[in-house]
Amino acid sequence: MSNSAGNPVNPAVNGLRPVVAIVVAAELLVSALLLTTVQLPAPQSPSAEIASLR
Repeated sequence: MSNSAGNPVNPAVNGLRPVVAIVVAAELLVSALLLTTVQLPAPQSPSAEIASLR
């Protein structure tokens, strides 16, 4: 899966690879943090619903 079969090694591409890896890792970290911090809305006490029905 190497792209260097027909292309000479481009130093700009080699310089961007670590940056791309860091950005992808940061996006995965942010996504994981958001998924772990998402909480369902707190359930309301049934007494409030019963009081409104009375």
